[in-house]
Amino acid sequence: MDAVLQQQINQLTLEIARLKEAQEVAEKNVVNLVARSEFTVALISALITDGTISTDDAVDFIKEAPVEIPGFTESVEQARHTVIEILSYPRAHF
Repeated sequence: MDAVLQQQINQLTLEIARLKEAQEVAEKNVVNLVARSEFTVALISALITDGTISTDDAVDFIKEAPVEIPGFTESVEQARHTVIEILSYPRAHF
């Protein structure tokens, strides 16, 4: 095999390994963020359930919370809407 071709193959193999490693790191970061979000919503729900905060106060806070992630405004607003729906569930169904 041509030495130049072998060098290109080796470089591509290294780049693939680097990209796989970066993907693993990104996936772990996503799981970490999702888990933290789940814990946060569970904690807020528990605080509502035991009367520490009201559902209305929690929902109002989420509506006004200044969460901005450049380039992901739509995703942030979808998340905000989902959390508000989750927190509003007991009020709507009990």
